[in-house]
Amino acid sequence: MASPPPSGGSSTPKRHSKNISINRARLSTRGPLDVDDPLAPAAPPTQEAVAAEAANTPVPTIPFSPECPPAVVAKALPPPPFKDFSYLLRPEIYHPLSQLDLPPPFRAPSHQPLPSTPLATLLSYHNFRSAATAAALRLCTAPAPPPHEVFALIYTRLTCLTLINHLAFAAEESKALQDINSPFYIDEISKTSILPWELRVLVVRLQGVGYGDDRREVGGYYELAREARLGVKESRDEEEKLLWMERLKELGIFVANALIEMGDLGAATRHLETLKPRDGMADEVLMGRLALCYINLGDLDAARRCIASSSSSNATLAPLLSMAEGRYSDAVEEWRALPQTDLVMQNLAVCLFYTGKVDKTLKFLDGLIEKGRTFHALTFNLATVYELCSEKGREWKEELVERVGRVIHENGGGERSSPDFKL
Repeated sequence: MASPPPSGGSSTPKRHSKNISINRARLSTRGPLDVDDPLAPAAPPTQEAVAAEAANTPVPTIPFSPECPPAVVAKALPPPPFKDFSYLLRPEIYHPLSQLDLPPPFRAPSHQPLPSTPLATLLSYHNFRSAATAAALRLCTAPAPPPHEVFALIYTRLTCLTLINHLAFAAEESKALQDINSPFYIDEISKTSILPWELRVLVVRLQGVGYGDDRREVGGYYELAREARLGVKESRDEEEKLLWMERLKELGIFVANALIEMGDLGAATRHLETLKPRDGMADEVLMGRLALCYINLGDLDAARRCIASSSSSNATLAPLLSMAEGRYSDAVEEWRALPQTDLVMQNLAVCLFYTGKVDKTLKFLDGLIEKGRTFHALTFNLATVYELCSEKGREWKEELVERVGRVIHENGGGERSSPDFKL
């Protein structure tokens, strides 16, 4: 019987430093995230060349929700029946989830789903805390889930923990998988990983957090990128090729996310610039991220050029640039000219606040709540305005909790924690 993969270790290597030279590593080499044609012909490497490259390849140092959360359903090839995954079914791996970080209204039995509620239903109604608990319970309760369900349940568990701001728990639990690149996780027939792709991408981030190693996260994305480029080259049909190309593009964005979380916006910007296609047909998501990086860096001229090269799908960047320049009155008019989505209305309210029109700010934000909108940024901003406007800020925030609780109870949408309301 095969044994579980070896442990990745728990030591904490040196963290990424902004003083490391970025350009030095990229001038003379081409990494797996470079956007040249992955189907370009190349001579097949010899076994000696492959071995030499593996021995001499350094850990990459090259050079970010509302944020789109990852899907909570992952697909995987059925693992071979002779592999033992019982090491992932131990109850001590999974942390109990307290409700102490929930405001009192959300602890009421009327806000809690029944224990018999199916996992899929919990996910569809955004009851992520209950879904995380249900996934762990299924993993640790006899009879054990079949092998092909184990990894989907783990992915659901880790994703839900991340969505309810229990990143530390998710990072610690991800260590149970140990080395996701171990041969133990390779199917001997197809020679592909039995772990779902979505799980592997998530675990790269979580293990980087769990081991306190930023370089580990970036290096993990590059390992996946090498596999994605190989997938593009060996794709048997156009649909499969497009899937691998989309994965490769997403990994490039994830590397930028990691660099931004390190606080190295300069490296993130240089990295995103290398992802722009040579034919000038830049991806809109990429150009949006790049413009936001420039704004954060204070390079507003570069951000303006980037916005000018984008289409209408990045129309929200222009008023953001006006806000960065302190031209809030201009930004108000630019926000008003856009379709009145939740994002636009919230940013319009913020601009109105900076122009001194606090009464209109409260009107717009309260109006979104009355329409049934309860996302984190909205409740957080409204709670902030309450604090700045009155000495009764805490009372108003507690009333806001009651209002949001009623909306969620009537329309569904899960729960909100105390930090969402600055309590």
